[in-house]
Amino acid sequence: MATKKVASQTWAGLSQSYQLAQKECRDALRGSGLTQPQFEVLSQIADEEGIPLTRIGENMLVTGGNITGIIDRLERDGLVKRKRDREDRRIIRAFFTAKGKRLYQGAVPAYDRFLKNVFGDMSGADHSRLQKSFDDL
Repeated sequence: MATKKVASQTWAGLSQSYQLAQKECRDALRGSGLTQPQFEVLSQIADEEGIPLTRIGENMLVTGGNITGIIDRLERDGLVKRKRDREDRRIIRAFFTAKGKRLYQGAVPAYDRFLKNVFGDMSGADHSRLQKSFDDL
């Protein structure tokens, strides 16, 4: 087990890395008008059109209330629409509008540049080691 000082330094490094990456991500998405959480929600809709809101929250590790707020703003801006599931009306699904799909697709290149900027010099082995460290945490 690491000493308290080593653990504290590791935590500080992880926290600083996260804060810096969040700033870089915000900067990358600024031109689209999307926040990082909004982009993440749209990314999940792009991966699974009609994804249940509960699954979005589970994937993002946030509460249903947080997802509802993000979806409310995206819907207000005409980027997504909600529909109740036909077979189980308790399930609410998220879909792109045409405007939302265009905006998301327009933001993807900036987000990809952000990822390349953050991770571009890392090898596959480096990514694997980092992922293993995350899994260990």
